Amino acid sequence: MNKSNASEQDIINLSDNEKNQLTFQLSQILENWKLEDSEQLIILGLEEIIKPRHLYKYRRGDKSFEFNDVMVTRSRMILGIDESLGTTFPTNKQYASVWLKRSVKKFKHKTPLELMLSGDTGMTRVWHFLDCTQGWRS
Repeated sequence: MNKSNASEQDIINLSDNEKNQLTFQLSQILENWKLEDSEQLIILGLEEIIKPRHLYKYRRGDKSFEFNDVMVTRSRMILGIDESLGTTFPTNKQYASVWLKRSVKKFKHKTPLELMLSGDTGMTRVWHFLDCTQGWRS
């Protein structure tokens, strides 16, 4: 699935196996960003649904997240941000995790991670900052 072009309908219509694969992919992205379990759940919008100690079940790829409206929106944003980070830092994929935790002047010296943890608006701001074409679509 093309990361940033995945529509809500595409994600909702995935088979169970594809949902497991998407769950695994999202888990890997958040792990690569070196986020704490609690931060991962907040970014996924699942902090009220899944306990941090249960994330290992999803990381293995044999259990999928429940892809409700919030989860579908968050999935699209995570995939888009990850793709944009790969474009921004093509020679050093590990730098994405560093950049997410450094203050950015454009974000009033907050870190991108702080914005992402604040909800959809913050995640959208980070995505649009990294990928200016997203602002054209909104």
